[in-house]
Amino acid sequence: MRKTTLDQLPAADRQLVEAAAAARENAYTPYSNHKVGSAVRTRSGRVFAACNVEVVTLQQSVHAERNAVMAMAAAGERQIDAIVCHGPYSGVPCAECRQVIWEFCCDDPDVAIIGSTLDGEIELMTIGEIYPSPYGPGTKGIDPRKF
Repeated sequence: MRKTTLDQLPAADRQLVEAAAAARENAYTPYSNHKVGSAVRTRSGRVFAACNVEVVTLQQSVHAERNAVMAMAAAGERQIDAIVCHGPYSGVPCAECRQVIWEFCCDDPDVAIIGSTLDGEIELMTIGEIYPSPYGPGTKGIDPRKF
């Protein structure tokens, strides 16, 4: 993982961070008040942003990264180019979100993950760095772009 600042990111990545920050404003977090936004850029260049949504049981709550990836998939996109997780502290996705991200990386361990904190800290990583032994579609001989 490498740390940097927002102004050091390429313009497309800055826009992705800004989309995630805007999505965070819509987070529904009455139980934890832990608001997170995420934005996914696909290989075709489209951007999908989402926030986390809690429900009273908390087990059924859905993280921002998963909501953004699901919005991407619902729109017919199947390959992630980069994803941002923007929240109060470290933007490293949880294990469940890593699995969902890997599903649509099409076996590319170099897919960019940008962690963005409210303090302005930017953490740059790849899915391969934070999920080094993935289990996903490739394990089953499946190419998500074909579905």
